[in-house]
Order: sequence, then C-alpha cells, then structure tokens
Amino acid sequence: MKIGDIQISTPVFLAPMAGYTDSPFRQLCKEKGAGVVYTEFVSSEGIIRSSEKSFDYLHFSSSERPVGIQLFGHNPDSMAEAARYIEEYFKPDIIDLNFGCSVRKVVKKYAGAALLKDLDLLAEIARRVVKAVQTPITAKIRSGWNHQSIVALEVADILESAGIQALTIHPRTASDGYKNQADWQIIKKIKQALKIPVIGNGDIKIAEDAIRMFDFTGCDAVMIGRGSFGNPWIFQQTSTLLSGKTSYYIPGLSDRLNMLLYHIKLERKYYDDSHVNRIMKKFYRWYIRGFSNAANIRNQLVHSKSLTDTIYIIKSVKQNLQ
Repeated sequence: MKIGDIQISTPVFLAPMAGYTDSPFRQLCKEKGAGVVYTEFVSSEGIIRSSEKSFDYLHFSSSERPVGIQLFGHNPDSMAEAARYIEEYFKPDIIDLNFGCSVRKVVKKYAGAALLKDLDLLAEIARRVVKAVQTPITAKIRSGWNHQSIVALEVADILESAGIQALTIHPRTASDGYKNQADWQIIKKIKQALKIPVIGNGDIKIAEDAIRMFDFTGCDAVMIGRGSFGNPWIFQQTSTLLSGKTSYYIPGLSDRLNMLLYHIKLERKYYDDSHVNRIMKKFYRWYIRGFSNAANIRNQLVHSKSLTDTIYIIKSVKQNLQ
C-alpha cells in the first residue's frame, strides 16, 4: 500500500500512544517488523509557542522511517502553522491529525475526540493542514463522541474530501475509552465507502486478531497499540501469518526478559538512568505476564530505587529460569 507517495512495505503499524511510543520503543517495534510507527501526540500550541517539551516529542531516528508525527489541537491556524514547522524542521514521512484521543486533558481543550462534536471545525482543521504542507496528511478518529452520536462514516467522508490520504479508525466512542468491544463493522463500512487507505485499530491483542480484522473489514492496514506492550514480536508474527504461513515464532520467558533488557538499553541511549527507571515501570507487567510468581517480580521492579537494582532483579529472574 501507499500513503501519498510513501511506499509501505508492511501493513502492520504501531499506534501513537502518549507515554509509551517514545523513540526507543518505536525503534524496538520497527526492528520487530512494524511497517509504520507514530510519535506520541504533540500539541500544535506547544510547537508554535516553542515549548521544549513539545519539541522533545518530535525527534526520531532515521531507522524509524517511515514515521508519522501525530498532531493535536483545536485552532486551524495553529494546526496549519505547526504542520509547516514540523515539515520544515523535522521532515517526517507523515503528519497525522488526532481526532480520536479521549483523554480528559486533551478533550477539555476541545481537541482530539472533542472535535467529533464539531464537524465543521474538524473539516476546517483538516483542510487547512492539507493545504499548508506537502507531507502526506493522515487522521485518526473514533466512531463518535458517544453512542448517541456515531459519526464515523460522516467524518470519514469529510476527511477524504479535505485531502486526507489515509484514515485510521478506532471504532469505540470517546465515552467508551478502552471499555467495551471495538465495533469492527464500522471499519468495514468505512473501507467500503472510501477510496483512500483505511487502517483498522482496536482489540488486536495477538497476531490472529489482526488477521481476523483484515478478513472481516477488508482494511488496508492494521494498527496495533497495547497489544505490542511486552510483545513487540506481534508485528513480525502478523506479517508471518499474512505471508500465508500458519505458525510463527513464540518467544519464551527468557526471550521476553532479554527483550526487556534490550528495551532498557535503548532507553538509556536517550535518557538518564533515573528517567529510564521511572518510565519503564509501566511496561513491566506486560513483559512478565505468565511468569511464575509474576506479582512478586512486578512488585520488586516497580519499587526498585535505581536502574542498577532493576537490571539486577531482571537478571536474577532470568538466572532462575535456567
């Protein structure tokens, strides 16, 4: 598939996730077969006001390409200006518009999924950003603000008309958050209605789920979020099944610990040890699922006071497996 002129070799993408998809994690997923990776979302207002924290989110390595930078905001002028800045100074392959985030701090600024309540403003933002840059513009949406306002089909048509070159749909409402089952029927309907590539997202926990989504919806690509936590092999596994094979490599417990250590090693290239020790705590439960005494191991890791202690604990667990 292509997004604009960008050739996508593998139709299995890593979702943008705030607090998770930093450059080291994106690199790890890329190494394990992700076709496209996306940054954590970044505020358009933060960019045009030269917020150092916002700029931190924009950096990526060449090994991550093709890579998308995801942008959120509610002001069409700011969104267009931020997109121009991103294109000129960072040159990503894709700029993605966030019309789906339901986190309170985003929607209270009338951004993310809140724009599903104001389709005229959503359309204006999309049109202005598309006109502002040459970089392919994509968008990510939810099915609606709540179950009384399912607007995904209407929004999809608006965005395609505005010049968006691919659309990702997470078929839950903003009010759902991550509760309830994702309604893949909505992805299927949007795929049937649009000419641009449609990327499905939601409830892909294992590679077989991705294949079911492809088969059921006819989507052009799948986007994997939390299913990649502790299991970056899911991209490789999905590609294996897409190639027609019926089985794939399943990492053992020792493999998962080695990957955890590698993940820490990548993070240390970018951040100091105290920062790494803090941000890695959110990943531990995913890496050690299935281990004997997992709750105790997780408790030790989460309460570790230093990265040196953390690495010692992981290596001790690994030694006990032998």
